[in-house]
Amino acid sequence: MGEEIEKEVEVIHSWSAPRSLSTSLMYSFAQRDDTEVLDEPLYAHFLKVTDVDRPCREDVLSKMESDGNKVVNNIIYGPGEKKYRYCKHISKQRLPGLSDELIKKGKHFILIRNPLDILAALRGLCEDLEIPFQASMLKWEAGPKSVDGAWAPWWYKSVHKSTGFSRVVNYPHAFPGSLYELLEQSLPFYNMLRCHARQKRFPKLPMPSLPVPANEKILVWVGDELLTRDSAAVSVFDSVVQGGDSVWEGLRIYNGKVFKLEEHLYRLFDSAKALAFNNVPTRDYVKEAIFKTLTRNGMFVTPGNFLNPIN
Repeated sequence: MGEEIEKEVEVIHSWSAPRSLSTSLMYSFAQRDDTEVLDEPLYAHFLKVTDVDRPCREDVLSKMESDGNKVVNNIIYGPGEKKYRYCKHISKQRLPGLSDELIKKGKHFILIRNPLDILAALRGLCEDLEIPFQASMLKWEAGPKSVDGAWAPWWYKSVHKSTGFSRVVNYPHAFPGSLYELLEQSLPFYNMLRCHARQKRFPKLPMPSLPVPANEKILVWVGDELLTRDSAAVSVFDSVVQGGDSVWEGLRIYNGKVFKLEEHLYRLFDSAKALAFNNVPTRDYVKEAIFKTLTRNGMFVTPGNFLNPIN
C-alpha cells in the first residue's frame, strides 16, 4: 500500500481550564479512526513567554516548538493524513501576540466543569461539530497514551487509570470558607458560560409570551444600574421573594409624557411607610431612575414632562 497523501484537515479546538475532563475527552477523540489529536500544542510557547516554572519545563521546551505562530501555522493548521485534527488547549495558553488565525479558523468549543451526564453530551457534541459519532469514543485502554504531552507523568496520573467515562456520585464536602471570595469572582463567569451550554442539568424555563415584542430587548433598573432582561433579577433572600413584602406602581406614558407621576410617587412612598420599610431611596432618586430607564429604552421623556403635575 502507498503512503497516505497529506491534505488540509478540519481542526477542532477544545478550550478549558485544568481538571475539566479535557484529557479524558482528548482520549475519547483519539479512539476515532478519522481523527488525530494534539495535546496542548501551545504549551511550550506558554512556558517560554510567561517564564512560569513547571516540573516538566525543560523537557517540554526541548521537545516542542516554542514559537506560537509557527505552531499555529505549521502544526495546528498544517496538512495531515486524517480528516479531523482535535486540539486540546488550556485557555490561559492563548496569549497576546498569537496569530488571529488561531481563533478565526477551525471549530471551537469551551469545556466547563459540571456534573453533567458526559455520555449524552458526547454524542451531542459530535452533532454540534457536524462530525459523525463513533462508539469507539466511549472506551480506551488504561495507562499512558502515545498522544500524551511530555507533562503527562506529572498531571495525568489519575486519568491514566481510566478506561472510559463513568458517572460518579459523591457526597459533597463542605466548601472552604477561605475560598469564598474566589468563588464570588469566578461563579458569574461560569454561569455566563453555562447559559450557552448544550445540555443543562436544570433546563431553562420558557420565556412568557410578550404582548409587546419590543419588550424582549427592554432595559431594567435594578439596584443602581440598568440591566438587560435576562440579567435583571432579585435575590432569593430578598423579602419580596421570601415573604411577598413589596410595593409597586405601574406608570403610563401618553405622547411622551408620564401620566400623574407625582401622584404615583406619593402613593408608592406612602405604601413603603405603611410597611415600615427601611433604607427607602429618596423621591429624587426614584424619579431620576424612572427617567433614565425610559430614555434608555427609547422613550424620550424628561423630568417635568408629565401630565397633571402637582404644584
